[in-house]
Amino acid sequence: MNLTKLYSILERLTTKRAILVLFVVAHLVLLLMMLFTFPRINAQFGTEAFDLRATGYSVEEATQMLQNLDQETIDLYLFPQLFLLDVLYPFLLALLLSTLIIRLSGLIKMKPHPLLSHLYLLPFLAMALDYAENVSIALMITNTSQISASVIQTANLFTQLKSGVTTVCWLIVIVLFVIRLINKRSLK
Repeated sequence: MNLTKLYSILERLTTKRAILVLFVVAHLVLLLMMLFTFPRINAQFGTEAFDLRATGYSVEEATQMLQNLDQETIDLYLFPQLFLLDVLYPFLLALLLSTLIIRLSGLIKMKPHPLLSHLYLLPFLAMALDYAENVSIALMITNTSQISASVIQTANLFTQLKSGVTTVCWLIVIVLFVIRLINKRSLK
């Protein structure tokens, strides 16, 4: 799919109603994770799950966490956490953030710029990093006795990159929203 077609599809989702639906559905999935799967996983680890550690974790921390896992928690972490809920949520969040960036950019009449006109793609980078993180975590938790430091370091890198890019996406939305408010006020 080329970028023009992707942009066109996303642009159709920039209505207030579509954005509201994306927000609600994405955050319902997040709520499910935060209320049901993560509390059980966190309890088993004795700390936050790998996905929730935005600043990452060391090889030693990860090794200690992996030693605390039992088969029931591994199964829960794999499904529904990693391969259902954490597949849906990054996709829905990418759609939400992308459509917000497109809508707000249009509302503030942002001048075309080669770099800025593609900001709407950043949420999809965060999504891809989240999926890479999921695969890495799955490798770690299914091979706890034979896990190498390089797999842990790779998973950690994906976790930190996902968190960083997602934060940048939210900051872009906030900046565009503030610009929109300032523009609205100056018109009064």
